[in-house]
Amino acid sequence: MSRTSLRRSYMRMTPFPRYKGEYGKPELQANVLKGRRAINSLLECMYQMGRGAEVKLNRRQRRILSILGVGDADGLPAAWRWMSTRPDADPVAFAYCLFDKSYVYSLDVYRQLLGDEAFRQLEAWMQLHGYRAFDLYNTAYVDYRLTLTYANPAWDAARPNQGFEYKVRHTGIAAQYDVCVRNPATIGLCIPHGMKFFLERFGAMDQQLRDFVLQHTKTCDGCRYCVQTDKTGKRPLAAVPVSVQSTIHKLCPYFPGWTFSWNHLDPELVSSMTHFMAFMDGFVGDKMKEK
Repeated sequence: MSRTSLRRSYMRMTPFPRYKGEYGKPELQANVLKGRRAINSLLECMYQMGRGAEVKLNRRQRRILSILGVGDADGLPAAWRWMSTRPDADPVAFAYCLFDKSYVYSLDVYRQLLGDEAFRQLEAWMQLHGYRAFDLYNTAYVDYRLTLTYANPAWDAARPNQGFEYKVRHTGIAAQYDVCVRNPATIGLCIPHGMKFFLERFGAMDQQLRDFVLQHTKTCDGCRYCVQTDKTGKRPLAAVPVSVQSTIHKLCPYFPGWTFSWNHLDPELVSSMTHFMAFMDGFVGDKMKEK
């Protein structure tokens, strides 16, 4: 099964529509992407203008810049030129006006998008427990997506990867924005190195945490993604059995980011998220020995 097929399998239990789709409007996604490409192209031209490069503007771009009072590259504001030419300049920092790279600007963005009061509650807990915030974005392949990650450096001192779906090495949260989905702002729990280690310690969780994990972990449906490379047909499925009131639930340990993710925060959810992070952090030494 491909990764795309696996996402569709997870989609059946996801509590909100985060996945790209047409929503009954066949041209919707094409039009959204067309608009995004036009915006990105304008931002790239503006960045190159600030660097003194020759830029060929189309009619729409010239009209937009004229509305901004920009006729040519000779009369650009000083801040525009500085943001384009400073020693650590890059197109994304320019586009979002990230003047001070030691300040995490995405916090202000996602705090408003996801619920200010609850987000501050989550942030206060993470700060108290030594988590660090990061603005993360691509510079090699510029897509102008500004994401936020709060990471516990006890798991890995290196700068974290973007997102909460793949290659997660630390506990924390990650927030991102995707213009091609119905609910564009998403926050997800970062579960280091997959879910298996923690599902195998399900018995050590209290009842509140067990309920949370059961609610958000995919039950094995036999999709066989976990054994797709097995040529013998004898490899067992990766599902981890957990017992709840004498009932066995077989839970999938793969890609927990797809189900431990939401598009809005409230105090009850924050309490569950911090509860789970505290539980995972209790095993940081044991988990690191496995690496």
